[in-house]
Amino acid sequence: MDVHLLPGERIDDLERNGYRIIQNKNGFCFGMDAVLLSGFAKAKEGDRVLDMGTGTGIIPILLEAKTEGMHFTGLEIQAESAEMAGRSVALNNLGEKIDIVEGDIKEATKIFGKNVFNVVTVNPPYMNDLHGIKNPDMPKAIARHEVMCTLDDVVREASGVLKQ
Repeated sequence: MDVHLLPGERIDDLERNGYRIIQNKNGFCFGMDAVLLSGFAKAKEGDRVLDMGTGTGIIPILLEAKTEGMHFTGLEIQAESAEMAGRSVALNNLGEKIDIVEGDIKEATKIFGKNVFNVVTVNPPYMNDLHGIKNPDMPKAIARHEVMCTLDDVVREASGVLKQ
């Protein structure tokens, strides 16, 4: 599929099922933690999976490649990242298996409902808003610091959308 790239974007080979991902060299690019999380998470046949704070969509794409899950959804608050993730899904012809939803983690239960997903993954911000040196580039700061949500928000919403 032919996909358009915006200034600063590149297409990287994921070396899995021929899948590729669009990333912006000036924005937040996925790292080893996302690859490790996608290897740790297990989705069985028929499972519905939600990745909260999906960024570029790397975790749903890798989980689709590595597991037997039925459907994968990425939730992302940053419009530019959600749009880029959607283009990566289209680039890999995964529109039937992966949805990217622009929205706030703090609203996940309102967006999707309760008890909807079999598996929830999240690579949450790992520093609170008051600690560590915050990157002046807001997309990178949001990924690493509790700027848009807290760990309490993540846990509350994950437990709400996760099937009992």
